[in-house]
Amino acid sequence: MSSVPIDYALDRRHMPGMQRERIPDASMQDELGADAEVYGSSLRANFMPPGMQLIAGDSPIMKSFVDATPSSLLSPMFQNLPALKPDKLKVASDEAQALRRKLLRGANVLIIQGGYSGKRFVYERLKELGVHVTIMDGPDSIWRGAAEEGLLEGFAELDFTDHATVFERAMDVIFGMEQKFDAVTTYFEDAVALAARLASALGLEANSVLACDQARNKRVTRQVMAACGLPVPKFKSIFTKDDIDAAADYVGFPAILKPVFGAASMGVNKVADTEMVHVAYDKIFKTLDVSADTIWAQGTEMVLEEYYDGDEFDIDILLFEGECVYAKVSDNWACWEPWFQEVGTNCPSAYPQSKQDELIKLSVDTTLALGFKYGVFHVECKYTSRGPRMIEVNARMGGVSVYDCNRVAWGVDLVEEHMMAVLKIPIRPVIPPTPMRFFSETAINAPFTGTMESEDWLNDLKKDPRVSFVHYFKKKGEKVIGPKDGVPDWIGEIRVITDTSVEEGCELIRAFMRDIKVPIKPTEPGTECDWFFPDHMHPFKKVLE
Repeated sequence: MSSVPIDYALDRRHMPGMQRERIPDASMQDELGADAEVYGSSLRANFMPPGMQLIAGDSPIMKSFVDATPSSLLSPMFQNLPALKPDKLKVASDEAQALRRKLLRGANVLIIQGGYSGKRFVYERLKELGVHVTIMDGPDSIWRGAAEEGLLEGFAELDFTDHATVFERAMDVIFGMEQKFDAVTTYFEDAVALAARLASALGLEANSVLACDQARNKRVTRQVMAACGLPVPKFKSIFTKDDIDAAADYVGFPAILKPVFGAASMGVNKVADTEMVHVAYDKIFKTLDVSADTIWAQGTEMVLEEYYDGDEFDIDILLFEGECVYAKVSDNWACWEPWFQEVGTNCPSAYPQSKQDELIKLSVDTTLALGFKYGVFHVECKYTSRGPRMIEVNARMGGVSVYDCNRVAWGVDLVEEHMMAVLKIPIRPVIPPTPMRFFSETAINAPFTGTMESEDWLNDLKKDPRVSFVHYFKKKGEKVIGPKDGVPDWIGEIRVITDTSVEEGCELIRAFMRDIKVPIKPTEPGTECDWFFPDHMHPFKKVLE
């Protein structure tokens, strides 16, 4: 066993940025009535973990655990603590939110795999809210130390490397614990299908195993959408190299080749002809190594699909009992193709409201078509020359700056709302009629390969009071990869918050990028170039006009 705790590094850009609101520990006795009802809790689901697609929701293994689950596993929270009638909570008001927070306090939640260290702010926030979190993770996980320091209520050790037996062993661990849980969930992509199956077996399900599986597989998502009459691109599965030519003939060009189980743009390539598909397939396939990333235990199938033109957006959604209670659009700045490396975002969106409404409708319709009912969802779309089109539904809270931008612009805490939803506490966030403030963020990509010459090259920006956060992903002396040699590395991040407009924040970042010198010594002299910045796309094109 390694003596060094494992720190997952899947999302290198996500760092806690904003101050968290601290919730007072208040009694809810005055708000309870004699006719108060008691109701249960649950899960919110996401991505399929390694090997779990082999354990179907209606399999004999699942049914045997469901039948054997004792009712005593329900937490005392829902055995002894009455909750207000749902009608009193299905109101968007500060008073109702205060009551919801009081119900949330004291809940016992099992989180399957804590993820990388950048997710620490999630557990800090849950602790502030009074949620008792136990994380089940591997023997060398960094979250064991977080439990020892008091951030978590507890830590449950489980070896996740044997994917074929992980469900049964996880159930054994749960049955052996003294702690009783009100919900089972996860904030780590690889673990969501396992969390869904465990929650279902324990009678704590919010979103079904089927819904999670359909969202996780990009091909299946397209098939479900098509069956529901929603617009989809032309697409074709590629299981082996022998499928490439037929897929290329059917889909045409330009096209996108990507693994159906990828995440965070992993393995996504834009291709212009059949030869490029063959080259990209070979390159991607070499990276689908379970020993390097367990996400590929889910499968190595790829899909070739029609390339969408237009501007890209994120739509963050909250559902409760199959009803959308929150949906807001953020602008994604044009990705760096052909790797689709993210460059930046702003919230709220500067797009015409009528087109935002179309994007929201497609996002909500797709999320419901997949079978989801509860929690937070991060949906990616484009507004094309033919109208809104779906890229993918992420059945989880988005990473990077998604949490912060929704808090800044709309005052909505996605961590809090998600946890309430999976506990079956009705959610109705208070949404202001106009944005509270304006959030812009850029993640800076290395423009060429070389060695970092500085680790304070963004420090001067801190003098501007509108700059809320700067972060360095690479230290002085570290090697970085530029586009000529592979997917460009992120080397820095800037976040800006203004009181006036989206345009002010975007223009400020654009000015910063014109002035900042590239702090990289090139490996190959003569390859130097300036930053990639999407001036040609929304929202910058609109600013120029």
